[in-house]
Amino acid sequence: MKIAFLGNYPPKACGIGTFTNSLARAVLSNLRATEIRDYAEIIAMEDPADAHAYPVEVTRRIRPRVIQDYRDTAEYLNEGGFDLLVLQHEYGIFGGDDGAYLLHLLDGLRIPLIVTFHTILRNPSLGQRNVLRRIADRAQAVVVMTELARKLLEEVFAVEPQKINVIEHGVPVIQSPDRATLRRQLGWGDRRVLFTFGLLGRGKGIETSIRALPAIVQEFPDTLYVVLGKTHPHVVRDNGEEYREYLEGLAEELGVGPNLRMVSKFASEQELFDCLRAADVYVVPYPNEAQITSGTLAYAVGAGAAIVSTPFWHAQELLQEGRGRLFPFHDHQALARIVTELFHHPTELEEMRNRAAAYGATLLWPRIGRQYLRVFGKARVAFKAFRKPAAARVELPELNLDHLFRLTDDCGLLQHAKYAIPNRTEGYCLDDNGRALFLVGMLLKRGLGNRQRLLRLADTYLAYIYHAQNPDGTFRNFMGYDRRWLEEQGSEDSYGRALWAIGYCLAHPPRAEQRMLMEEIFHRAIGHLDDMRSPRTVAYGVMALSYFLDYKPTDEAMLNLLDRSCNRLLDHYRDSRREGWEWFENYLTYSNAILPLSLYCALRHLSKEELLTVAGQTTEFLVNQTLRDGIISPVGCAAPYVCDGERPRFDQQPVDVMGMVLLFSEACRYQGLQPYGAHLQLAFDWFTGQNEMKATLYNPETGGCYDGLMSSGINHNQGAESLLAYLISRVEMENFYANHLVGEGDGEDPDRALKQLLNGFAIPELAVRGGSRLDKLTGS
Repeated sequence: MKIAFLGNYPPKACGIGTFTNSLARAVLSNLRATEIRDYAEIIAMEDPADAHAYPVEVTRRIRPRVIQDYRDTAEYLNEGGFDLLVLQHEYGIFGGDDGAYLLHLLDGLRIPLIVTFHTILRNPSLGQRNVLRRIADRAQAVVVMTELARKLLEEVFAVEPQKINVIEHGVPVIQSPDRATLRRQLGWGDRRVLFTFGLLGRGKGIETSIRALPAIVQEFPDTLYVVLGKTHPHVVRDNGEEYREYLEGLAEELGVGPNLRMVSKFASEQELFDCLRAADVYVVPYPNEAQITSGTLAYAVGAGAAIVSTPFWHAQELLQEGRGRLFPFHDHQALARIVTELFHHPTELEEMRNRAAAYGATLLWPRIGRQYLRVFGKARVAFKAFRKPAAARVELPELNLDHLFRLTDDCGLLQHAKYAIPNRTEGYCLDDNGRALFLVGMLLKRGLGNRQRLLRLADTYLAYIYHAQNPDGTFRNFMGYDRRWLEEQGSEDSYGRALWAIGYCLAHPPRAEQRMLMEEIFHRAIGHLDDMRSPRTVAYGVMALSYFLDYKPTDEAMLNLLDRSCNRLLDHYRDSRREGWEWFENYLTYSNAILPLSLYCALRHLSKEELLTVAGQTTEFLVNQTLRDGIISPVGCAAPYVCDGERPRFDQQPVDVMGMVLLFSEACRYQGLQPYGAHLQLAFDWFTGQNEMKATLYNPETGGCYDGLMSSGINHNQGAESLLAYLISRVEMENFYANHLVGEGDGEDPDRALKQLLNGFAIPELAVRGGSRLDKLTGS
């Protein structure tokens, strides 16, 4: 067994670092091993300006703002024999907007992923929501620490319920002397002691506790308020010890300076538990409700402290059933009333301590480690389902690339076929070779097909695109079978489709040498995007830019061009929409779904609510125009469908359905599985007979796809555009089911998967669902 943990790590002084170390040791306590390094490696997030001397188990570091570090780490994990990655996610740890640089690691990761989310927001920004959704999409299991966090993941972030596991924050197994001995050792004597600990910063609300002191001291003059903790490193960097000095000055101003003791120290767990057990009351004065997890609060419960807290989210759950008392945010008078009342009733204080201690026994880290091990087993099962071809799990046709090879020669992909036979008289076009490169990129990213054969295809299609590009960056489109160009400059659509393919393969390159050439092609071409008039061309450009920014997210020029291009699409929408017509043009014609799809793609890099709103409204409009009696019926291409005009039923073309497959798949990221998961399946089913003519367009014998539904029936030719439309749709379904059937695992038992993972590390007397070693460790 070999596990990687990724997050902050001691000696870095922060809560996430402590948690990562505690979790690694908690898992260790359930294994036949003596050191963390025996079964795991730690990958530490480390800012070069805040470097540390790490223990031996830290084998790799990631600089938060260096994208290549994330990519290199993915390769290290893939090639290093690791069984899974356990990631600690918190805002502010990872580089990029809303921590988006982490996605460069996850996009390249090929081992199971478990993510612990330490913060879940009720009202996230668009960027925060999108990044967290993409992380959760890639994970086989996610862990949160409260039931409210589970609810928010489901309702706000649309994370699949079967992925979510609630495992509470652990607390260490620590023995302490009796309270009298502790108080003597700490120098507190018989004084009544209030205690708070944690890294200092203005978000901790300690001024509320200090403002409560005068009323408490008036009744109990011997009261001492101990605040233990260093100032947060980021606060020190920006403002020095200004906040600590402010608190000390406030106490002096209120006449309670002698009753405040501030200890600037990053204490050990033993020291913390000694203080918690010795104190009369542990005070948590956080000023904001939206804290979903508090390690300090969990420690206080674990230590059996009498807790008085503001009603932030974690406190509302953890302090139920009399395990603590709550007071309103910022209300120092209410805090003073509760504390003096408890001081007057020491029996109630003792009962609170006992209730907290009893619940704290269920939070001991060895128990939490065992719960994580069970999640490891679930994730292993889910990953097997994730890696298994979709056709083996759902009713999808087997992937067949025969016709792609049949239509490809040493020049490129031939445009047309007479039935299934390549039609050489029609030659080649940029549109199809661009789409073919996009397809090969998808196949290689997903690990489908023969890699070496696909790389040769990628070389062929890329060579065609490179040859088609004019010196000024524009493209020619059509070439005869005699290898002569038939025009000096191609259509705007062909430009857009070529750019789309190049952008995708820059983000997911078949191999490094191809990426270098593709970047040259991209930079020569992209300058023409502002001059393009067709909304579809702009939409293809938006998708190309979104992929490019996946590759180079800090390129300001490309980000500005993306924003500019999206604004052009929004202008088209504003100019064309009217009551009952939520669209970018006054008509529907071909490749309609590309327009809203591009806005969804742009949301990966632009946090603009209008993009999400317009994408959602236009997607729903397209559904209303194309969903007929439980089947997808794309707008026919015989004539444009003009607003208030008659909708043409035929010709229905595969390329239009491909756009809908891609659109509905992307919409699931932002709008949830309902209803777009069902729409996606209906769109794909159009290829296999769920259409107006009940005709199957995919030909499993040839591997081709018929060229469309005409009013007279099927067009039996099997050209490149239709073939690529089907294959791109088929691979997208593979991706979709890989992400959204996790946890199914074909009925495999997670306990069995865990035992296989543990292998030689399993403790003989430790059953997966029970075990005596834990009882010995925890005294239960």
